[in-house]
Amino acid sequence: MNILELSIMLVFIVIVGIVGFYASKFKPSLTNDITEWSLGGRHFGTFIVWFLIGGDVYTAYTLIAVPGLAYGAGVLALFATSYVIMTYPIVFLTMPRLWNAAKRHGFITAGDYVEKVFDSKFLALIVGIVGILAELPYIGLQIFGMNFMLSVTHVPSNITIIISLLLVMGFTVFNGLRAPALTAFIKDFFVWAMVLFLIIYIPIHYFGSIGHMFSWFNEHYPKKSVLAPGQISVFGTLAFGSAAALFLYPHAITGVYSSKNANTVRKNAIVLPIYNIMLLFITLLGFAALFVAPGLKNPNMAFPMLISKTFGPIPTALIGAIIILGSMIPASIMSIASANLFTRNIYKNLINPNISDSTERIISKVSVAIIILLALYLSLAMSPSFIITLQLIAGSWVVQLFPLIFLPLFTNRVSKIPAGIATIAGIALTTYVLYLGHFKLAVYNGVWAGLYGIAIEIVVLLILTFLFKPMANISLDDYLDD
Repeated sequence: MNILELSIMLVFIVIVGIVGFYASKFKPSLTNDITEWSLGGRHFGTFIVWFLIGGDVYTAYTLIAVPGLAYGAGVLALFATSYVIMTYPIVFLTMPRLWNAAKRHGFITAGDYVEKVFDSKFLALIVGIVGILAELPYIGLQIFGMNFMLSVTHVPSNITIIISLLLVMGFTVFNGLRAPALTAFIKDFFVWAMVLFLIIYIPIHYFGSIGHMFSWFNEHYPKKSVLAPGQISVFGTLAFGSAAALFLYPHAITGVYSSKNANTVRKNAIVLPIYNIMLLFITLLGFAALFVAPGLKNPNMAFPMLISKTFGPIPTALIGAIIILGSMIPASIMSIASANLFTRNIYKNLINPNISDSTERIISKVSVAIIILLALYLSLAMSPSFIITLQLIAGSWVVQLFPLIFLPLFTNRVSKIPAGIATIAGIALTTYVLYLGHFKLAVYNGVWAGLYGIAIEIVVLLILTFLFKPMANISLDDYLDD
């Protein structure tokens, strides 16, 4: 164990922890109800939401997995850049409307919205279960991101990870969404600085320029430098499906709900693609890793090995600390989103529908602690392949929620029975397709697994929708700006 390396990491972790604990002092609370803890009182402006959602989408595991995919699969990894760009037009069209409805009716979760729209606690329960199952392995992946990076340092990874997550648990329980909203500034400042430095320094250091890096990559890895014919459909369906799914995740919707008005959401749909510059740069670092550390059996080690072989132990520890920051903030937001789903759409619906605001806050705070500890247990006790499998399944399930969340934003024709049957059919078919691939691949016969479920959902909706009366539980005017 190197004391200096450990000290560098602990300084970063503790500073973020202190800021997180004092987040409530940054701006006075405007409300005393559950929205204050869960959504920051629905009062975040464009700048804060930009960091909050950006810190939510571009996580520590992104910094590890995307270069790893580029290392292993070449330019296929650029689907990540493509899908995030495709996401924001969807956000611009859907999320301001969802925000308006949430503000008017006091929704905290997507499950609240679904319950109101369809007058169905059962459908809200589906949203709650799918959302929590999606978030748990997602938090676990953040822990794996830390583990991969710490493995190339002289720092005990388990102790460092446990300390960082206990701090996350503490400031999240005390201050709710204000904590990750404020600490996201620190995290993203260092992440941007790190990525910009690396994308300038590494190509020049090893190749002379980024152009020469591309020339070397094309010459030595010609099969990875272009998409093979069979990869075109994989690239397209992965990009499209991932774009459709991203803002159906509970943590993304939580970030949207925290905005102070619908225009804040629209502005972020316009400016959030700036983060894609960073995502592109991260991808290119995977190509450089092929030169610096060829022959790795685990592609997820591409970025850590690139850093450790390029710099000494102290700079590697510094970058490792930044990766840890990149996991702490998403873990906080994801745990809040999961806790709210459990409290409002599972506990409240199944056990006690008449709980007070104060009791709801207590249950949500306890749930945050349980969720983080459970994710920590899964990541330390289970193999990485198991967590990745869980994320693969849950990610394919999340997109099946589109009839429940996206469609009612634009039409009242989809009533609860067709929407419920379609969603269950989509989840069932997607699970079967993943089973055919032995739960190891997100793609089956060149198509992303989640799109098979989407296809059956569309068929079910086309057959059943017009056999039932239109919904009358929420007015289409509620989706419009005041």
